[in-house]
Amino acid sequence: MAEAQKKVIVAGATGRAGRAIVNELLKRGYSVRALIRAHIVPPFDPPDQPGMRSRGVEPAQGDLTSVASLEKALEGVHFLISAIGSKKPFSKAENDKIDNMGNQNLARAAKAKGLEKIVIISSVGAGNSRNALSFVYKMLMSPILRAKEKSEAFIQSFGMTYTIIRPGGYGDKEASGRIAFGEGGKITGRITREQIAKVCVDALTNPAMNNRTFEVVDAATVAEDRRRFIINI
Repeated sequence: MAEAQKKVIVAGATGRAGRAIVNELLKRGYSVRALIRAHIVPPFDPPDQPGMRSRGVEPAQGDLTSVASLEKALEGVHFLISAIGSKKPFSKAENDKIDNMGNQNLARAAKAKGLEKIVIISSVGAGNSRNALSFVYKMLMSPILRAKEKSEAFIQSFGMTYTIIRPGGYGDKEASGRIAFGEGGKITGRITREQIAKVCVDALTNPAMNNRTFEVVDAATVAEDRRRFIINI
């Protein structure tokens, strides 16, 4: 089966980053399923974004607290991309439920269903990239970064093929169009959701990205004294 004929499920497909990922997958010819969170509260994550069904995107409901529910949603899927995120960034309980346990449960379901790979969007500031952020921002975002850090650690040791993407701060315009990769928290900067989408879809089939965790930003936004830490992928 050609890679572009395989099916990818996108968790968080109705969010801004998720919609960009869906668009990139469709552009490359993948079959796409959108995982819609069960028990959602309007106005967040409406069950069908305008034009999604008409473009051939298959919806599937899933409860991030239930591995069995997620296994059902992942039936017949080859890859998973997770763009889920808490709508309450200062709520420790909500962050743990979505950004930590939500991604852990997605990984458990993916392994149980034999998926080839998972790609998880985390954040610069999680794990060994915590020192890439200013002290004030780290303190402000500590609850969500800690939750993401826990899910990263779980996925890195879980025993299935993964790529973890840590975007820098989101911007609306590309600074250069060139994407810079780093490891170990040595670079930070800004990046668009469209650039993140390209990286996530590339990660599905690029063996050089297997079982690695990357900071990903627009190259032009990396500080001059940090550019020596940019790596080639």
